[in-house]
Amino acid sequence: EDPELEADVFEELDDNKQARLLHARTDEEVAGLLARMRADDAADAVMDLAQERRQVVIDLLPEVQKTKDLTLLGYHEATAGGLMGPEFVALSEEKTIGDALLAVRSATTHQPEALTMIHIIRDDGILAGTLMLVRALQSAPETLLRDAADHHLVVASPEDDIITVTTRMADFNLLSLPVVDSDNRMLGIVTVDDALEAAIPRDWV
Repeated sequence: EDPELEADVFEELDDNKQARLLHARTDEEVAGLLARMRADDAADAVMDLAQERRQVVIDLLPEVQKTKDLTLLGYHEATAGGLMGPEFVALSEEKTIGDALLAVRSATTHQPEALTMIHIIRDDGILAGTLMLVRALQSAPETLLRDAADHHLVVASPEDDIITVTTRMADFNLLSLPVVDSDNRMLGIVTVDDALEAAIPRDWV
């Protein structure tokens, strides 16, 4: 009766339960469920479908969701590219702290973990720096992001494995880690909850 709650609950189920539920539903029902999920979780769920159903379900997704899922499906699930989510807050370095806080406030469909860091982008699309949300809240609203940013970048490549990702996040006490291409353009972020879920053995108690 509550599709959004259904999607939230489904994301928290273990793989076996997810697979059984997906198997019992029609392609249209599965697509409707995946469309309400985070793109990284939806991509994982697609891989739990039988091979012959995957493309059918993907084709039934809204175009924006389809594009996100296809991008994530291009990476191995045990890499930064496979772990990352495509939703994050990024603004031009010419914007202000006030602009950034407004962007965070407006990002109501993003998971909270994806909003702990603001990403500052140069005019050419290159990642120039980051700014923790707490630091932004403590700064004057008129401050330019280029002046407030931490320009010491800690990033991952999409091919980095889980150990590399989790070690880097632990070493620098990060709640999220930007994933960038070879030109240092952002592809997505790995959040600490997804990194821990991937690193901890599934049978760990």
